[in-house]
Amino acid sequence: MGATATAVGHGVVRSVTRDPRARTTVVRLSGELDMLTASGLVPELLGLADEGDRELVLDLSGVSFCDSSGADAFLQLNRRLSKGTRLFLRGVSRQPAKVLRLLGLYRSVPCEFAQPAHP
Repeated sequence: MGATATAVGHGVVRSVTRDPRARTTVVRLSGELDMLTASGLVPELLGLADEGDRELVLDLSGVSFCDSSGADAFLQLNRRLSKGTRLFLRGVSRQPAKVLRLLGLYRSVPCEFAQPAHP
């Protein structure tokens, strides 16, 4: 069985793709991660992670803004994931990348920073 995708379309969570063979769930986020939107993000993401997943990937390529509340949500999520499940942030670009680097979050949660666009 291959990967399955679900469009979510509320809050900052846009879609969820599960690959049971790889035991991976990919959640695509978009918009702004601030105090208002980050407050309910951890329980929502914990609910989306499948039991037995090896990896929960958050695709941040659509996130235009992230403050310390968003970064804290990633740290909380990382601590609360089931044993054996790794959190990975991919597609971290521009402003969110600056915040995650400044706060040193990449030391606790593996991050893939997007390449800057060339003119």
